Amino acid sequence: MGSTGIEGLLRDRLLIMVNDRSAIGLLPHIDGHTGGLLLTGADAAARCRNIRNSYPDTVVAVDYGGHEHRVATADRPFGYQASDGWHALDHSGLEEVLNGQLANKAAFAVTPTCFIPPPDEDADARVLRAVINQANLLERTDTVVLLPCSYRWLRDESLLHLVEAVRDSRHPVALIMQHYKDPLERVGVAEGLRVLCRSCPRLLLWRTDLAAFDALAHGALGTAVGVTAMLRHGMDPRRKGRGWRPYPVVLVRDLLKYHRVEVLQNWFARVDPWTCGCAVCEGAELSRFSESNAGVRESQWHNTCELYALHDELISADAGPDRLEWWRQIVDDAVARHHLLTSDLGEEVAHPPVLHYWQRPTPPAVPMP
Repeated sequence: MGSTGIEGLLRDRLLIMVNDRSAIGLLPHIDGHTGGLLLTGADAAARCRNIRNSYPDTVVAVDYGGHEHRVATADRPFGYQASDGWHALDHSGLEEVLNGQLANKAAFAVTPTCFIPPPDEDADARVLRAVINQANLLERTDTVVLLPCSYRWLRDESLLHLVEAVRDSRHPVALIMQHYKDPLERVGVAEGLRVLCRSCPRLLLWRTDLAAFDALAHGALGTAVGVTAMLRHGMDPRRKGRGWRPYPVVLVRDLLKYHRVEVLQNWFARVDPWTCGCAVCEGAELSRFSESNAGVRESQWHNTCELYALHDELISADAGPDRLEWWRQIVDDAVARHHLLTSDLGEEVAHPPVLHYWQRPTPPAVPMP
């Protein structure tokens, strides 16, 4: 892992979170220096080993996804689903799973943490503390502690408990925010995330969307953006999901928003179509993607290229005021492009609500005790 350790490995790194079945096709579009893959799926560990055998310098890790299947308890906050059923983990079992990830050549290990319920449920604070306390017993320097939390932990007094827990961890902590849609659209969550990032310099934001850039600008250690909508927010395992069919969703960088391709086709049938100069599009129209499997894959490759283009700009700015100013300008430009597109189309193009929050001043960090 090198002399800088796990924090040096993950600092300012943008991982792409992807199911193991789609990982190979995405590899050519991953930034080899500042990027990497975070794999999910039943064969994530084997896929990690295969990729690292062929591309040993590519950063790859796995999320076993136990938080999609079980709610954590204070006694058993860790576990994973396997073909032979559910495995709840004690300390030795946790060590074995983490060692297994490294044996499969993961660049670092990730705790298989179960879903941490909302702060208004019984024993919730004990569950959060149990995750940190049990992880702190690990005498390791190669591990990230996963915190898959309800979005409600980012609000009001619960945020202070979350800040305290993350600060108490001896390992970097990766936060996954749960909501069945976009957690940042819930009142107070975007502000709470900024406070958390400013207060906890070893925080990672995983399974997210363009909030990755707001987090990095406000001091997060690193991030992981999902390649599909289902991998851009956490899930409560008690909420039954619906069937899901892949469809092309296109990152429109100038708007800082993902749009379904039919929306783009509707717009650009009436005005001059927007084009993209990324390595996948090479000047082609953004509305060209079809709903075929090949079209879905190509849209994901485009999205990945655009994410790394933004990321390159972000990390070229010094952390602190310069990076914050870069991000504010990017957001202001996106709002202006919405207004311009509205004028061109003669109909309202709705802003993502979070854009207006991202234009607000940065809140202060929570003082150290």
